[in-house]
Amino acid sequence: MTQSTLLNISGMHCAGCVRTIERALLAQPGVREARVNLATNQADVEHDPELSQPDALVAAIKDAGYDASPVIESDQLDTDIPFLTDPQGPDHSHDWRLRLLPMAILTLLIMILGMTWHTRTSALVQLALAIPVQIVLGWPFYRGAFRSLRHARADMDTLVALGTSVAFAYSLVLCLFSLRSTGKVHVYFDTAAVILTLVGLGKLMEARARHSAADAIRSLIDLQPQQATVIRGGQEITLPASKVRVGDTLLLRPGQRVPVDGIVTTGSSEIDASMVTGESTPLEIARGSPVIGGTLNQTGSFEFRATRTGSATVLSQIVRLVTRAQSSKAQVQRTADTIASFFVPFVLFVALGTLVGWGFVAHDWPLALRHAVSVLVVACPCALGLATPTAIMVGSGLGAKRGILIKDAAALERAGKLTHVILDKTGTLTLGKPAVSDVLPLHFASPQNAQSSDATSQPDAAPLTLDRVLQLAASVEHLSEHPLGRAVVEHARSRSLEPLPVKQFHSVTAGGVTGLVDGHRVVVGRLATLRDQGVSHLTELAARRDALAATAKTSILVAVDGSPAALIALSDRLKPEAAQVVAALQKLGLKIILMTGDLKPAADAVARTLNLDDVLAEVQPADKQAKVVELQKKGFVVAMVGDGINDAPALAAADIGIAMGAGERDAMADEAWAPGSGFASTPQSAKPLSLNVLSSQPSASLPEQTSHDASPGSDIAMEAGHVVLVGGDLRGLPRAITLSRATMRRIHAGLFWAFAYNVILIPIAVVGKLDPMLAAAAMALSSVSVVINALYLRRTWKSDV
Repeated sequence: MTQSTLLNISGMHCAGCVRTIERALLAQPGVREARVNLATNQADVEHDPELSQPDALVAAIKDAGYDASPVIESDQLDTDIPFLTDPQGPDHSHDWRLRLLPMAILTLLIMILGMTWHTRTSALVQLALAIPVQIVLGWPFYRGAFRSLRHARADMDTLVALGTSVAFAYSLVLCLFSLRSTGKVHVYFDTAAVILTLVGLGKLMEARARHSAADAIRSLIDLQPQQATVIRGGQEITLPASKVRVGDTLLLRPGQRVPVDGIVTTGSSEIDASMVTGESTPLEIARGSPVIGGTLNQTGSFEFRATRTGSATVLSQIVRLVTRAQSSKAQVQRTADTIASFFVPFVLFVALGTLVGWGFVAHDWPLALRHAVSVLVVACPCALGLATPTAIMVGSGLGAKRGILIKDAAALERAGKLTHVILDKTGTLTLGKPAVSDVLPLHFASPQNAQSSDATSQPDAAPLTLDRVLQLAASVEHLSEHPLGRAVVEHARSRSLEPLPVKQFHSVTAGGVTGLVDGHRVVVGRLATLRDQGVSHLTELAARRDALAATAKTSILVAVDGSPAALIALSDRLKPEAAQVVAALQKLGLKIILMTGDLKPAADAVARTLNLDDVLAEVQPADKQAKVVELQKKGFVVAMVGDGINDAPALAAADIGIAMGAGERDAMADEAWAPGSGFASTPQSAKPLSLNVLSSQPSASLPEQTSHDASPGSDIAMEAGHVVLVGGDLRGLPRAITLSRATMRRIHAGLFWAFAYNVILIPIAVVGKLDPMLAAAAMALSSVSVVINALYLRRTWKSDV
């Protein structure tokens, strides 16, 4: 049993800090994985709760020289995530702007004096001006360096503090010696002051850029309204949204945002749900339709019953998921962190070698000191630590704003390497809303042949017309939760045929349903089920079923009193965007495979329509995972796209499991059938593997109590899949893949420039061709450049699918 604990950390400055904290956490008993993120100042720790508690993890981080606290998940939407308000963390909560402006003025005066006036008086004035700069701007670096040295390590603070202290201390010694002389005095207070000022400016620019990287998740939090109108005792009461409880009835007027998740009970309207679907087209809602907290009511007023509040709402889950994704770590980042952990000791060694080399070779120790300071200052590992997490922050944030929830950085990294995409059919490629298309008569059973196990029930004398058979079938289906059964019931009601009372109802797992209706023994389901129930003369029925399957229609077989009675054909229309999405995926170089439990003729018909690359038909739910693994063994990188509970093993086994947010359909609709032959009712406890949050088609006929009340579908989807397409829109699939590729390009570009910066500038500093002040400017710009590179993803990624 493992537990995931999210920790806020303060005091981190570079990739070396990241590596130090990860090592400290991994050394704790029961810790299996620790992912520390410099950009978000958080750690995500997988551990055994029996061996290590959050308090022990916090203590380990503090022992390593940093501050930490666990992220407490309350009943309310999290709005105080540290990196959203202060990207630098509590340790850098001071306002760099207030510090920089006066210190920059003092630094400018020091520079002017240093360039124009080399007397003892000038040196003393520069000393007086440099002391406040050294204290105000240098204190955070000195404090960090002292903490690092106390724990026998070196990081960015060590480099900056050592470089500026050496320059300041050497100048102070020269200034004191000048008290006994009257000649020119060359001091380097300007070097120390300029370094601190430029590094501070870089910190300010970096903080602003990192703050911008979190804009997407911040905008999601801002969608949460602060007030809600609750109807209690017939009175309208305005309450804070945090006070709304499950079961409360709320009133929403035009222009207001939905405060919590719920089900519409009265009225109708149009909802702007772009925050979860990524699409601007409004959704029509009516009685029975689900509504999601944070979405915008556009036209009418309506009342709805709260089903999820606080941290249980979809919006809270999205924020939590994106926050964890932004705190996760891709493999490429782990490599960069490992390199950075050895980087600072290497720089210290190079700086010492530069000092000694220039001192003994050139016999100019002041010059040697300047070159050593340049090496110390220019070699900052911040860029290495920021290149990947900032790109992950931007990429996952962009996805969240368009209904693409990426569970972790590793998934974002793998999505760009896909070679094959396996698509489920029902609810993924199709709308998942089957409707009766044909009711075909067969050899009608005779009332005189009725067989009843109920001695008190006698067959009625009504003739078995086609409508009568449909009514009998709808009666037993009325007790089933299966969506195909519901389609039969809806079709019967549309013909004014209400369900009749049923006795001896029985559900055959993966087979069908049976029952006694008005004395008639009614069997509805697959061919094998009818055969098992003693139904004879099935040849005509099987032939017609196969003919319908070739036209992508699925059949429900009906027998009355032991004889074939009718065949009910149902069709599930393809999603309007299905063909466009398949073409877009193939344009990306991917092979598209349809995997379904339906008959091969029906599956082939869909494949021909969409021009798919391959078809795996008549696949039982238990075999889906094996099909995924089979492709992986051939060296392919596979994505599985599905929305059923039975898809969960395949979603988990795939390199990328993509769960569809399918709305209110039952995700068991496809694979509950035996291959193309019939269906079994879905137990009422079965829930869909989807974010059960949106429905583009209101269901005015739904009763007040619906399965939306407490569906765990969204939780299952987040656990089984690596990516969740919240609105169930297939267009999110190619968008997720192009987003992954674009994000990885930004990561690789950032890491390239971070490495290139050090590879080029450190040797230049060693040979004495880089002034310390220019080194400080280059160091500051390096960190800013990799963050800006990540932010450039907003311009380069196009979601036009």
